[in-house]
Amino acid sequence: MTNIRKAFGSNAVLKDVSLTINGGEIYALLGENGAGKSTLMNILGGIHQQDKGTITVDGKVVQYHMPAQAQDAGIAFIHQELNLINDLPIYENMFLGREPKTKRGALDLQKMIQDTTEIFEKMNIKLDPKKMVSGLDSSYKQIVEICRAMTANASIIIMDEPTTSLTDSEIERVFEMMNTLKRHGVGLIFISHKLKEVMQICDRYAVLRDGSLVSEGRVQ
Repeated sequence: MTNIRKAFGSNAVLKDVSLTINGGEIYALLGENGAGKSTLMNILGGIHQQDKGTITVDGKVVQYHMPAQAQDAGIAFIHQELNLINDLPIYENMFLGREPKTKRGALDLQKMIQDTTEIFEKMNIKLDPKKMVSGLDSSYKQIVEICRAMTANASIIIMDEPTTSLTDSEIERVFEMMNTLKRHGVGLIFISHKLKEVMQICDRYAVLRDGSLVSEGRVQ
């Protein structure tokens, strides 16, 4: 993201912000409420469009007008309010909105189960794809969301305050998953207020203040 500017009316929310996220790293995005973090990530995720500046993915300049275009480019946004349906099994949640069909046009349940099993094995997740989402704790719901992003071939995953409602053991489970993704070359953007977690899990950081990038560097 290069020289990103965004205003809502007369309120300049982002003022010439530039960030580079690499594959295989966890990048902390820090700042107080209202600093511009969410707006910047909403631009990357295709929810808003920047007024000025460019987004380049794998060397190609892109312009998103809707979230689906960002998803097609490999960018997944996991919000605090998880987009899962409790009354469906995991494998159906994994393919919501892009369900594979049989030649006759019916839902291909076997393919969904098989593909879910394969991604769980790849990510070293021990979950039954047929289990109902309502029976999962918050960390496993978060992990299902992450795995869903992987089935859509996400190369960058934005995680917005993912540990807010988790216990310590659940946080450890999500961090294990993040490190697995990192080993698979995925870039993760970790929005958080918790500096202890940033020190524990992140490789680099950026700090926004009043819409400007005020600090960036490696986590020591």
